[in-house]
Amino acid sequence: MAQLLTILVSGMAGLMVGSFLNVVVYRLPKRMSVVEPPSHCPSCETRLTLVDLVPVLSWVWLRGKCRHCGARISVRYPLVELSTGVLCAAAAGALGSVWPLPSVAVVVVCAVGASIVDADGGAVPFAFAVVSALAAVALLPIAIVLGHTDRLIWAALGVLLGSLGAFFGDRAGDSQRWTRIALLACLAWTAGWLWPGGGPFVAAWIVVATAATGLGAARRAPLAMLAAGAVAAVLASALISRP
Repeated sequence: MAQLLTILVSGMAGLMVGSFLNVVVYRLPKRMSVVEPPSHCPSCETRLTLVDLVPVLSWVWLRGKCRHCGARISVRYPLVELSTGVLCAAAAGALGSVWPLPSVAVVVVCAVGASIVDADGGAVPFAFAVVSALAAVALLPIAIVLGHTDRLIWAALGVLLGSLGAFFGDRAGDSQRWTRIALLACLAWTAGWLWPGGGPFVAAWIVVATAATGLGAARRAPLAMLAAGAVAAVLASALISRP
């Protein structure tokens, strides 16, 4: 019962985080404040109320249209909310303990946000890497409290291998390389913290996925593809490491 409640609460929290993530991925690349102005319709610029901002349900209830002017609202908004909700719920279900859940969820959500910005063709804000790194480092005291200090060795190995995999796998050499490496390294650290094989698996996925794309020197593998495999490895690591 407690596990089910944790999953439900995590899923609801993920939906709300996804709603905010929609704002972040739109505004941060444009160097806009994520607080001001408040959420509004991009067509009529009417400020949105709580009725308009209920994750997923508002979009369904309003049939994908603005309640004020009738302008179409992209289906991407509820999809992002649903994705973060499902991933947070999946993390809660996969983990055997609630202590690492916030850190794991934040790392996963940052990977989703960065992937969306990258898919849009924008520059991924380094803030995603910073927040992800802080969440990953927060696992350090949790490991000490839970007596899992041996996992830190595998987490560190995951960072090393994941960073090397991202560095050599990403042959584009553009200004976004280090942001991508930091994000993928955080995912490798998290997977390695959960399961000894998790970090190396993330590194292997990065190398194999980039090689499979057959990209030239001036191109790179989509971050969404790399992050998807790494997130899957994190969730699988959580399942494997359950007591």
